[in-house]
Amino acid sequence: MLQRQTEQPLYQQLAGRVAEDIRAGVFAAGSKVPSVRKLAGQYGVSISTVTQAYAWLEDQGWISARPQSGYFVRGHVSSAEQQIPPLSAGDKPSAVTKAEFINGMLAKVNRPAMINLGAAIPRPDWLPQRVLQTHIQKVSRFHSAEVFDYLFSPGLEELRNQVAVRMRDVNVRCQADDIVITHGCAEALALCLRAVTNPGDLVAVESPCYYGFLQTADMLGLKIIEIPTDPQQGMSVDALKLALEQWPVKVIQVSSRYSNPTGCSMPVEQQKKLVALASQYQVPVIEDDVYGETGYPVARGQTQSPASVLKTYDREGMVLYCSSFSKTVSAGLRVGWCIPGRWYRQVKERQTFTTFSAASLSQYAMLSYLQNGHYDRHLRQFRVRAANSMQRFIHAIRQYFPAETRVSEPAGGFILWVCLPEEVSAMDLHYDAAQRSVIIIPGDVFSNTEHFSNYIRINTAITWSVDVEESIKMLAQLVKKQQQKYSDTLGG
Repeated sequence: MLQRQTEQPLYQQLAGRVAEDIRAGVFAAGSKVPSVRKLAGQYGVSISTVTQAYAWLEDQGWISARPQSGYFVRGHVSSAEQQIPPLSAGDKPSAVTKAEFINGMLAKVNRPAMINLGAAIPRPDWLPQRVLQTHIQKVSRFHSAEVFDYLFSPGLEELRNQVAVRMRDVNVRCQADDIVITHGCAEALALCLRAVTNPGDLVAVESPCYYGFLQTADMLGLKIIEIPTDPQQGMSVDALKLALEQWPVKVIQVSSRYSNPTGCSMPVEQQKKLVALASQYQVPVIEDDVYGETGYPVARGQTQSPASVLKTYDREGMVLYCSSFSKTVSAGLRVGWCIPGRWYRQVKERQTFTTFSAASLSQYAMLSYLQNGHYDRHLRQFRVRAANSMQRFIHAIRQYFPAETRVSEPAGGFILWVCLPEEVSAMDLHYDAAQRSVIIIPGDVFSNTEHFSNYIRINTAITWSVDVEESIKMLAQLVKKQQQKYSDTLGG
C-alpha cells in the first residue's frame, strides 16, 4: 500500500507504482491500464487521487487517454519520458556479478517499449520471417512424422550436406560426416569447449571477448588469459606466442571474421600464422564465425575482407569451427553447427547425452529454406542493408558524441564498438539509458579486466528512424553530462 505519512503526495506515489509496472512490462505498450475506479479500490485511495496520478503520467508521456475507453500505455518513448528522473532506485545493484547483470540486461531486450541497441540481434523486419513461415508450414505438413520425432546427433544429414556445400565458400572442404548440427552457435561453442578442456584449464581469448563465451568458461571452471587484440586486425599472434611459451594454455578461442564486440577481421597471413602456431604447440583452436557471412559488398577502391577462416588452413583437425544461421535467418530457430575436427567423437557424445541434437522442426525448416535458394538472395540484401545501417550509426555518433569518441569500422556484421572519453563510465551510461528505454551493452562484460570500462557495444541491425536518432542524441547527452560532472569535481 501507499505511505500516507510521508512528504510525497499520494498521487505521485501511485504514479510511481504504475510507471514501475509499465517499465517492468506488466502493462505492455498499447495495453490498457486499470480503470480509475479499479485502481482506487486496489490502493484504497480516492477517485481524485487516481485521476491526478493518471494526469501526471500522461503529462510525462507514460500513458495516453482515449475518449470513453480509458488510459493506455504509450507505444513509443516520448521526449518528456527521456527527461524525467527515475521514479525509484531502479535495478542498479550495489554489488552484482557479471552473470547476474547479463541476465538482467537480456531480460529487457524484448520489451516492446525498449529500443534495443544492445543485444546483437537483427530486427524482425531484417529477417525472412514470411518465407520461413511458409517453409515451417510446408515441412510440418509433408514431414510431420519426422519433425515431431527425435533427431539424434549429429543432426539431419541433408542439412549437414547443405552446410558442407556452404563451407566451400571459404575453401573448407568437409563432408556431412564432419559436421554436427547444434542448438545455435552458443551450444556449438560450449560443446567444443567441454570436449577439449577440464576444470582448471587455461583458455586464451581475444581481449575484448564475447561475454557469452566468458560466462560459459566460468561455469565450466576454466581460467582465462586475455590476449591483446587489435580492433582492426584481430588477436596479436606475437602476444599469443608469448602466452603459449609462458603458460599452460589448453585451448585458444578466436573469431577470424567480424569479431564480437570489436568487429575486427584477421588478415589472411595472420590467420595462417595463428593456425601454424596452434599446430606447433598442439593447442586446439575454437573458431567462432557466427558473423562470417555478413561481410559488406566491396566498393571500388576498397579492400576485400578475407574470404577465408582459420579452418581454411587447418590440415591437422586442430580447429573446431562454430557458426549458425541465428544472425542472418532466425535467432529463434536455433540452428547452428560445428566442425570439430579430431574432437568430432567427443562433441557428438556430449551432445547426445545432453540435448540429443537441435530441434527437428527447425532443422527441416532450415533445410527446406536452403534447398529453395532463398538464402543467397536474402544474404545479398542483408549485407547491403547492414553496411548502410552501420554507416548511418557511425555518422551519427561522430556527429553527436564528444570529439574524442572513437568508433570501430568493421567490414561486416552489425556490431559497433565505441570508445568513450576516459572519464565516462559505460556502466553508469547503461543504467541511465535503460531508465530512458534504450539498451546498450557496457564494455565491462567483455573482459575480466577493467580495461573497457569506458566502452560500449551498439547493435546497428535496426532500421534507422527518428526514434533511433533521438536515442543516439540522448546517449551523447548522457556522455556529455558525465563529462561535465567529472569536470566540476576536478574544479571543486
